[in-house]
Amino acid sequence: MTDAEKAETVSYTLRNLSSSLDKTIAAVANTLGKSKNTLILETLEREFYNYISTYARSNLLVSAMDTELGKKFGIEILSEWYESEHTIQYDRYLSTKLKLDSIDKVDAVFKGNLPLLELRAKQLVQKGYMRLPRGISLTFALFIEIAKQDDEALIHEIRKGLFGITKDFYESLNEIRAALSLPAIKPQ
Repeated sequence: MTDAEKAETVSYTLRNLSSSLDKTIAAVANTLGKSKNTLILETLEREFYNYISTYARSNLLVSAMDTELGKKFGIEILSEWYESEHTIQYDRYLSTKLKLDSIDKVDAVFKGNLPLLELRAKQLVQKGYMRLPRGISLTFALFIEIAKQDDEALIHEIRKGLFGITKDFYESLNEIRAALSLPAIKPQ
């Protein structure tokens, strides 16, 4: 959040909160040494200032591409959003490493990588992934963006930071790089 955004604030009133949820919020806030207001604000900021997940949830083109890829490749797109600590960390890590610090930048990455979404979908289908979460087309676009990077050290860092010892990372990445007429990246 920029300083200008912090300077402009609005107030919300929460209604119809169950007493058990209020007690849970109070207990968590107390454990963390925070007020309930601070805890709720931090939770909202964590959820909605994640530009990648916000874009995935709000962009009709992402939804349309998920549907199209699902039909073309026989992929079941899960009806519910799937988020875990891992997916939130994944989004934040990529936001930092790929400098995706606005919705406009995420939009540019998504639209710029549309031509290779089918290649990425095909890679995962060949590996047996037939049930994927909503927003997967954006996840595909982000992987393609990693593959497009000129900085090999950054690619190795992202592989280590997000994909661990995944053995087929470089194979998939280099297939995309070949489609873009980019030189292969030697595995580390």
